[in-house]
Amino acid sequence: MDRKPDYLHQVQEEEEGKMVRQLLRNRYRFSRRMFRRLKMAEAVEVNGKAVYLTSRVRAGDQIAVFLPGDTGDGVKPQPLPIQVVHEDEDLIILDKQPGIVVHPTRNYAGGTLANGLAAYWRERGEFHLVRPVTRLDKDTSGLIVFAKHPHAHAVLSGQMQRKRYQREYLAVVHGRLEKEEGRVEEPIARSWENPHLRRVSSEGAAACTHYQVVQRWSQVTLVQLHLETGRTHQIRVHMAHLGHPLIGDTLYGGQATGINRQALHAVRLSLIHPRDGEKRVWESPLPKDIHLLMESLPPYRIL
Repeated sequence: MDRKPDYLHQVQEEEEGKMVRQLLRNRYRFSRRMFRRLKMAEAVEVNGKAVYLTSRVRAGDQIAVFLPGDTGDGVKPQPLPIQVVHEDEDLIILDKQPGIVVHPTRNYAGGTLANGLAAYWRERGEFHLVRPVTRLDKDTSGLIVFAKHPHAHAVLSGQMQRKRYQREYLAVVHGRLEKEEGRVEEPIARSWENPHLRRVSSEGAAACTHYQVVQRWSQVTLVQLHLETGRTHQIRVHMAHLGHPLIGDTLYGGQATGINRQALHAVRLSLIHPRDGEKRVWESPLPKDIHLLMESLPPYRIL
């Protein structure tokens, strides 16, 4: 059976005379690396025949692009529970539970979200290298997106650099913030004492976190945050720098009161879809442990 093209486009009158490469770059934003892969795999056809990327097209021509499949061993598949929020031919969005690492590391060789995702795809007869666009800390819950091929990963990573990929979080922090909203723009560097920790330092990489108060208790505040940058532990470090560490975040000065992990949840994700250029938004409700924490802080109001 003939393979279905990953991208199929009929050349319009205003596109006549353009090179295949130029048209694909304008329409799908393929990178130079992707064009090299397409060229080596002879993966671009016009009217059913493989063509050079420098070939010129005429109105009515059908351009088909077959993205080269992933090769290699990839992450070891391990059947683990994962919660799929959305999946299409370009990306998959999961609602991550707390207590699980996103990708294998030296200290976590297996049992990660990536291992579970690899098993999920294997059960569906698919193979993709696991490409997280962003990462969440082990004990942070909520939405995370993985690209299913290199082109989608390149487009989404580019959106992060241009600040078109938006992530919003909810966190329960110690103390009552003085301002209703604000911005923390402090560079973050690796800790001298512990390479697994981060600190605010003029020697660090630029980092910017916006926050807004959602609800107040006598000594606790629920805040909504969104990031302009994606530094390791960014929210945790910036809120601790303000003097308001996250409840449960014992690494950065928080107290483990009413919850056994930092009270941080990735609640909303918006991006420009790499295939059609349309803005998409997904949301995740607060998990049970954070709700229970908030219920223990009277008076409590359902959001």
